[in-house]
Parts: sequence; C-alpha cells; structure tokens
Amino acid sequence: MKKNITKINYFVVIDNSEEMWKAVEFCMIRAKAMKAQITTISFAESISDQIMLVNSAENIINQDQIKGEKEKHAKVHSYLLEKSKIKANSKIFMSDDLDGFIEYLNDFSSNSTIVLASSTEIGKPGPLIDKLVYEKSNSLKCPLVIISGNLSVKELLGIA
Repeated sequence: MKKNITKINYFVVIDNSEEMWKAVEFCMIRAKAMKAQITTISFAESISDQIMLVNSAENIINQDQIKGEKEKHAKVHSYLLEKSKIKANSKIFMSDDLDGFIEYLNDFSSNSTIVLASSTEIGKPGPLIDKLVYEKSNSLKCPLVIISGNLSVKELLGIA
C-alpha cells in the first residue's frame, strides 16, 4: 500500500525590495534539496485603503495593481526556472486581506513554510513581518522563517 505523501511547500513573499531576493535564494536552495514546491506570494495595494471610489473604478484600478504583481511573479519565476529548473506557482492577495493570506497558508500548514526577508535597516523588519509576528502569530499554523536581508549567498548556503 502506497502512502499519500504531500509535497513540501515553500511560500516566499515577494515585493520590490533587494532583500526579497535573499528569501527567494533561501527557498530555491531548500526546495531543490527537499524536492519541494515554491509558491511566490505578493500583495496588491488595495486602492480602497487610500480613497473612496465607486466599485467599477476600484475594480479597474485594482486590476492594474494585480497586473503589476503578476509581472513581479514572472520575473522571480523566470529566475527560479533558469537557476534551478524549479517551476513556481503564484498567489496574489489584496493588501487588506491578511486574514485571507493566513487562511490560505493554514490550508498547507502541515507541510509548508512561509519565508520573508527582513529589511537591511536595523530595527525595521518590514510591515508584513510586524503584522505576522506581533498581530497574527496566534492564527498562523505554519512555520515562519525570516531571512536577514544582510546575508550573503555563502551565508544562505550555510543555513539552508
């Protein structure tokens, strides 16, 4: 009788920072070693956080935000495919849907890890890290790995 083994998932949060690439590198090294999957996660800025619009205008602007996020994912996916032959998945959340993000991660909790990179500035981990660690840590069921944005590739290889 064969056991149903579910693949390990690394969820890496991507944005426009240089530090993000440290988290991507860490996930790539770990996924390759563990024969795991990678899913890139990003957050489209919800325009409703900033101004009041009618629903149709808000939807159009939000779609433009999502298109920009898809371009970020494509860049990271291309890098992963070129460097390690890993074909990644992607998931985009609206910035005001942190609970939806956590619920999505918790669906994979038994075999997943969420990876973020901290800011290179001392004392500034980043807003998502702040929210996950200080506000939502009790509701997050999967491990959270925070990679220092100051690590070199050699150092990443040492910890991965």
